[in-house]
Amino acid sequence: MGGLATFEGAVAVVTGGASGIGRACALAFAREGADVVIADLHEQRTAEVVAEVEAMGRQALGVRCDVTSDADVTALAAATFEGFGRVDLLMLNAGAAVMGPPDLIPIEDWHRQFEVNFFGVVRGVNAFVPSMRAQGSGHVVIVSSIAGRYAYSFDTGPYIASKHAAYGYTENLALYLKPQGVEVTAVCPGLVITNLGEHASVRGVDPTAGWMHFPEHMQRAITPEDVAPMVVDAVKARRFIVYTHPEDADLIRERAADVDASIAWQVERYPDPTPPEG
Repeated sequence: MGGLATFEGAVAVVTGGASGIGRACALAFAREGADVVIADLHEQRTAEVVAEVEAMGRQALGVRCDVTSDADVTALAAATFEGFGRVDLLMLNAGAAVMGPPDLIPIEDWHRQFEVNFFGVVRGVNAFVPSMRAQGSGHVVIVSSIAGRYAYSFDTGPYIASKHAAYGYTENLALYLKPQGVEVTAVCPGLVITNLGEHASVRGVDPTAGWMHFPEHMQRAITPEDVAPMVVDAVKARRFIVYTHPEDADLIRERAADVDASIAWQVERYPDPTPPEG
């Protein structure tokens, strides 16, 4: 059959599952009948989500996991298979943001950004997907961003680049896994109220200098609880892409028709991107 036949009795693993979109989706999966493994760096929040899942009558396991660590992700997989024997739904959601003028951000910050947002995804796939292929079923959900579909601003180069990589990799996985019975979904959120700011950093410019820019057309905020049903529906429908904001889907279609015009519109509309001296 392939894909995820039902949430009832399924085993779901969610990285970055203790807060934001990860937490909301973990709870939504549990409400649908899944047992859930919560992987996160924040142990107290992880314990709280585990308790919420168990209060629904589902099994839950919390695992401290740094997705930039090969050993941690390997240990997460080992704990999952030891506790549940299988995985049916893998949601790779952990993320961080590095901002600043792209030519002034130290290379080590670029590396760190890709370690979390891209290689963290690759590690998760390598740890769990072979078992899904062996069972001929399962679903992989990868949280990219609308930043993975177009450069929405000039001050988030590492984030945009890493999310483009994550999105492209997700398309690649769909081509590879769908014929083997494993479905793939890319989630591309717009502005969602989460605690991503806790893991954000600004490099190359004083963050109080007023240089940072967030485009006006991206300021309609929604909550993680708004996103979770969209992810559940996409898994049930075996749909590849989820745009949390319909206007983003419209924008992507418009950009595809004339990327030059779209970039020109952004350059004309956005403020001067020249970093302040010092």
